[in-house]
Amino acid sequence: MSRRLLLIHGIGCAGSVWTPMRRFLERAGWTCEAPTLFPEYRLAENPPDELNKLGLDDYITAMSEECRRIREETGEKPVVIGHSMGGLIAQSLVEMNMTSGGVFLTPAQPRDCHAVTPAVAITFLNIVLSQNRSTAHKVWKTGFKWGVLNCVPRARHDEIYATALYDSGKVYGNLADGIVIREERFQVPTLTIAASKDRATPAKAVRKMKDKYARAPVPGDFREYENHAHWILDEPGSEQVAADILDWLELKVGLPANA
Repeated sequence: MSRRLLLIHGIGCAGSVWTPMRRFLERAGWTCEAPTLFPEYRLAENPPDELNKLGLDDYITAMSEECRRIREETGEKPVVIGHSMGGLIAQSLVEMNMTSGGVFLTPAQPRDCHAVTPAVAITFLNIVLSQNRSTAHKVWKTGFKWGVLNCVPRARHDEIYATALYDSGKVYGNLADGIVIREERFQVPTLTIAASKDRATPAKAVRKMKDKYARAPVPGDFREYENHAHWILDEPGSEQVAADILDWLELKVGLPANA
């Protein structure tokens, strides 16, 4: 039976953001699952009031349940690959011993690795100015294009932004505050990936994770891509990033059974 990859999207996104990279991973023999977190509440327009009740802990619980389900179905813990906020969720799942490996792709950082930069403030300016954790938010279009899609051809910007979803102010606040991740509980291989041109999860913050996870019982690996930014999962050249992840999986986790 194939090993499973659980792909966890970032804030404002759906599981569909993984489609290009997912195709690449599946061609190599991996079975991928890319769920959308709470799709009944996280909408592109007019989200229901129920969304405002959700916090990052609810997202982590939902993905831990996915890990548990996959283990029950296959007898194996999945490898988790998380992008942005999904990268922080993936770190939490590794800490909880729910996975057989973790890849953190331009991830949101735990509390002790934060680095506040002007670029982050510009990207999320509408949310920074609001300071309202009791209502839902979507990153403003200018910030999204400038801070998230800055290495994506401009012709694609409107198409991608049209898929952006609302998340609760509570979730945005949780990410701003940061959560504690205990690297001493990491018992599986991990790979942290930074992008030098990232304006949403800046490389200077992600580099702090390099040192943090190097101290884990299973020391983590780190890679930084000079010509990529936050949307590294679907930028020009992302095929090479996916190929490097596959090489790392083969080396540190093992080939999928049907490869």
